[in-house]
Amino acid sequence: MKREARSEKRAAWTVGVAVVTCLVGAACAAQTPLTPTALSATIDTLATRGDSAGLATLAHRQCRSDSTEVRRTCLEDFFVGLAANGRTGMALGALAQLGKAHEDVEREGHGYTHVIGIRAWKPGDDVSTVFRGCNGLYQSGCYHGVIQSYLTAEGTLDSTRAVTLCDAVASDVKELWLRFQCVHGLGHGFEMALNWDLPAALTRCDWLANGWDREACYGGAFMENAIASMAGGHHVSVRALEKSSAANAAADHSAHGGMAGMNHAPALGAITFKMRDSTDALYPCSATEPKYRSACYQLQGGIILASTGGRFGLATAACDKVGTQWRPLCYQSLGTNASGMSVQNNDKAIEYCTNGDPAYQPYCFVGVVKNYIDVTAKPADGIAFCQDVPPGKNREQCFVAVGEQIVVLYPTDVPRREVLCSEAGLDGVDNCRRGAALPPK
Repeated sequence: MKREARSEKRAAWTVGVAVVTCLVGAACAAQTPLTPTALSATIDTLATRGDSAGLATLAHRQCRSDSTEVRRTCLEDFFVGLAANGRTGMALGALAQLGKAHEDVEREGHGYTHVIGIRAWKPGDDVSTVFRGCNGLYQSGCYHGVIQSYLTAEGTLDSTRAVTLCDAVASDVKELWLRFQCVHGLGHGFEMALNWDLPAALTRCDWLANGWDREACYGGAFMENAIASMAGGHHVSVRALEKSSAANAAADHSAHGGMAGMNHAPALGAITFKMRDSTDALYPCSATEPKYRSACYQLQGGIILASTGGRFGLATAACDKVGTQWRPLCYQSLGTNASGMSVQNNDKAIEYCTNGDPAYQPYCFVGVVKNYIDVTAKPADGIAFCQDVPPGKNREQCFVAVGEQIVVLYPTDVPRREVLCSEAGLDGVDNCRRGAALPPK
């Protein structure tokens, strides 16, 4: 989607929600934050009405700040409060509305969905039911948060409990995409439960018997390392668990005549593993065992770009130092970040990926388009991007990647894959079909 269209939608949303705010009964003129008691009551009222737009407006007003960190923390707290008591869908709906209007929220959306997932599950809940109450918003972070919360609930990691989890929540071969969210979430959860000790988390992923599951789990661990190693990054999930635990304990205290409930926030000390190396843009991939490097390089783009100040020319130069076995994955990871940094602006993402060795540029476009589809689970979004890519190898590989994502979404539904690839246009159909494991027309 072009930035102009997004701006128009944001303008329309702003007008609409201004009206909703007044209908909520809050003070429209003052636009001042509510007290905690008033905020909780207003959230309950809007959630009971099913008013996700009103909740989004309330979140924006409550968390107005010139400080990025203050606003982010406020929004995290807001969604922790909203996601309780089976309101996962309402929290995700409000976040989606807020992201449509505010790029800062959209850019940080994956983190907010993690927070929602962490709060959504509590000890005693059926994890499968809560997990399936999530959706694919902002790269499916809600699913990952549920798994993080579940894995940290008992204070120790039990291998049987961990390896059987994804069979319980997503065992059907038709639900490959959903299973990926679970095993990827295990990687996030292992990292967090082990106090961000990446090597230890990777060995826990090795508990999984299936190679596909292990690779997805490795990816979750490396992603958690990348996110948590950002300034203040690891505090987000911990705070969400602490607030969730405090709320659950208070509820149990009330329900059981003063008996404290289970606190499932992990007791974490100082982080001992070196999560980043300021002298090596390819760390931790450069220091990990070879069997983990494919998963690592697929997630390394953010760390590389942080080391280059977001300059893609320098970032591709870093990828060019990677062995040829993993270099395509390094370029792909830059594409994943190009999608996020451009906020899915096609022209900007194309500009970012038209850097570096022409032989590896196509993989950057693969990263962009796969991320587009990861964000929404809609192949049409990926097709629209590929149609904007100039003709040549980059465009061809882009459509192949769309087909590959279609297989993930519809692993057993061949007719559906046929229909989706038919929408790729005359020069995209054959490459889409190739990626989707369909015979040429």
